[in-house]
Amino acid sequence: MSLLEVRNLTVAYAKNVVVNKASFILKKGEISVVLGASGDGKTSLLKAIAGLLPMQSGEVLFEGVPVKDALKKLVPGHDHIKLVNQDFALDTYHTVEENIRMRLLRFDEAYRNERVETLLRLTKLNKYRAVRSTGLSGGQQQRLAIARALADEPELLLLDEPFNQLDFQNKQKIERHIRSYIRKNNISAILVTHNGIEAMEWADRIIFIRNGKIKRVDTPQDFFERPSNKYEAGFFGELNKIKEHDHEIYFRPGIFSLTKTKACHHKLKVEYKNKLTLGWYSEYTFVSNGQPFKVYSQQPISNISEIFIQPILFSD
Repeated sequence: MSLLEVRNLTVAYAKNVVVNKASFILKKGEISVVLGASGDGKTSLLKAIAGLLPMQSGEVLFEGVPVKDALKKLVPGHDHIKLVNQDFALDTYHTVEENIRMRLLRFDEAYRNERVETLLRLTKLNKYRAVRSTGLSGGQQQRLAIARALADEPELLLLDEPFNQLDFQNKQKIERHIRSYIRKNNISAILVTHNGIEAMEWADRIIFIRNGKIKRVDTPQDFFERPSNKYEAGFFGELNKIKEHDHEIYFRPGIFSLTKTKACHHKLKVEYKNKLTLGWYSEYTFVSNGQPFKVYSQQPISNISEIFIQPILFSD
């Protein structure tokens, strides 16, 4: 059963159309990711779903009931849809704990106290509970915005690039904790990102958007293994390009084999050039027919003379 249905949604600023006839369905408990470049309409799509923007045409249905847009409500928004926006929308006059507690006023005191402690632990903000939100770093404010959105247990959580201010180590930990919490509590979510690797980590389905139009809705695996074109493929990691017999062959640096397999079946004669150590793996540069390309490996492979690759076949 679908929780959310977006039907031919169009959003425009003046005469500038930023979302053009977007349609997709989100099931209960599902996590979808809207993936695309900056300026492609991702944030506007999310705000329109939350009822925070006027819709030029189309509609958004939440549990079969139309979501009223910003022109149809005195206070825009939807009680069961929470948006974590890039501007955080925190109460600057209150502490971290108070920012969360204010979202829980309709609950009894025992539940409020338990919920505050749960969310402080989840977002790793325990030791900042008495700090005013203006005294937090950008990454800490981002985590507080997520805690506030989760406070009153929304049925649908909208996340607009919610981890872009976190350092790598904290990003990995916080993402895992929040993703696990969302899954465990069967919360439906839509995450916006321009990072295809992040999209694959989160998504049950990826909604690929370009120039305001939804171009494709598919599983992460299908996007990675069977991209429609070079532009789409580039969101999911690096590509090598080798020209053979007037044909261009594209393949991923991390997908290769030293022996022929069902997946990696195309053989390249190679000459080793150099190696760059990148922590737990190394980047090797080889040359085939005078053309350099990269390969990522945890094992030493500098002494090889051939490799087998998996060519990417674009559908467009």
